[in-house]
Amino acid sequence: MKGKFGVVGIMDGWKKGDLPGNQMVNIVLNSYGTLNDGSVAITAQLASDQEVDYAVDQLIKDLEVARKKAKESIKKTNEKIRSSLSEK
Repeated sequence: MKGKFGVVGIMDGWKKGDLPGNQMVNIVLNSYGTLNDGSVAITAQLASDQEVDYAVDQLIKDLEVARKKAKESIKKTNEKIRSSLSEK
């Protein structure tokens, strides 16, 4: 997966004949590191203002991509489910 964040929906594998429902999604971490104290790191170590700015800007870009994917997943899956219900 590209980017720091991903989208996982509870109805991602839904197919016609399955129980209908509404798609709900989670935005998840695609990658992370664990520090010695157990903290989860979502950036590399940063040592300058420029590195901090770059890392935060990239996280924001990655979150915007995840936002778009989450909305698309909800819309696409819900349309698929509603369409299958109206075919009867």
